[in-house]
Amino acid sequence: MKVISIVSCKIFEDEIVHLLEHDKKMGEVLILKNESSEEIVRKLGKAGVPCQEIVLRDIETCRNFRNLQQNRDAGLILVLNILEVVDKVKNSTRLKMNVYEAILKMALFSDGLLLFYGLCGNAFRDIEKDFEYLERPFVLLRDAEGNIVDNCLCATLGSKKAFMEAKKDLSGENREGKTFMLTPMWAANWEKMVVANGFARSLEALEESKRVFKTARYTKVAKINTGIKYKHNFEPKVREFAAFYEFGITEIKAEQVIFERCYSELKHSL
Repeated sequence: MKVISIVSCKIFEDEIVHLLEHDKKMGEVLILKNESSEEIVRKLGKAGVPCQEIVLRDIETCRNFRNLQQNRDAGLILVLNILEVVDKVKNSTRLKMNVYEAILKMALFSDGLLLFYGLCGNAFRDIEKDFEYLERPFVLLRDAEGNIVDNCLCATLGSKKAFMEAKKDLSGENREGKTFMLTPMWAANWEKMVVANGFARSLEALEESKRVFKTARYTKVAKINTGIKYKHNFEPKVREFAAFYEFGITEIKAEQVIFERCYSELKHSL
């Protein structure tokens, strides 16, 4: 029996569902129950992926988790820890603490870990050094050249280089201003994400983000078609976002290459 773990921002839950829906060799999927787990449980169920929510209340429970699984013939076990979206501008310390705490707890029972976060404004610039003592594989979201991705957009598009190329192409297409990019999960939670990324102080002050976008010269939104359809309200949410900011709408495509490669790397490292 082997146990692997994924610590992920909620923004990547669709990518995780996609991976598991197409992984026929996974023995069991366990999800740590928290304030961010309900939606991925629903999506996995709809995708036909059996899963179970579990509660690991403290360090001692984490230490004992592996022993409790030893007598079960479950094959490969995956434990998911989906974390809330945190304001990386105002609360970078909290973001880092949440993720580091999750890694430390899950390392107590995991044979390998995968982190679904980018550098997040350099909040995780030292993460390799900070966890180099772990005596198990610790896989980060890296592009084909081995660089840790900067953020969720770079991860979705495959690399920082791909992000910059897409940005350049959109600039040529939108000569009147800039184009803001939206992934399905970003769009589904756009009000919270606008606040989390520092465009507004709070949900109650969302109107002030209009001035921020206008000052930055944004006039269009590009919906990023990832090829996965777990968020069925992507289109209306993009239209809602566009209407709120009076943006035009365009579209760009992305693939799941970086997520598939890093997930495969973790499994093959065991």
